[in-house]
Amino acid sequence: MNLIRTVTLNRANRKADKSISLSFVTQLEQTSKEFMEIDKVLNQNGILYFKTSGELTTQEVKELEKVEIEVEGKSKSQRLRNVLYIYNKQKNKDLNFNDFYTTEMNKIIEHYKSKLDESNN
Repeated sequence: MNLIRTVTLNRANRKADKSISLSFVTQLEQTSKEFMEIDKVLNQNGILYFKTSGELTTQEVKELEKVEIEVEGKSKSQRLRNVLYIYNKQKNKDLNFNDFYTTEMNKIIEHYKSKLDESNN
């Protein structure tokens, strides 16, 4: 479901995990039906596109509808990188993360390469 409203960014607060809580206020009154549309998406992940002036053009709306963005949280590669980062901090306090990450990713790649059927290479 897509929601498009004219809003004012009312507040932004940094959270303990470094994420940010944003608060918007609609510039116009919302009918019960419009509020029910918003209520349907409470606590769901989504993408926010905020334009500081004017209305969205028809072209902008069409372009936004075409965009496919992962909204379920971090990608699997981002999750793996984060886990490796924490592991490196806990176990290899003196090792530069970029060096550690390169080494570990090469190990993972070689592990799966070794499992490939030679006839399909």
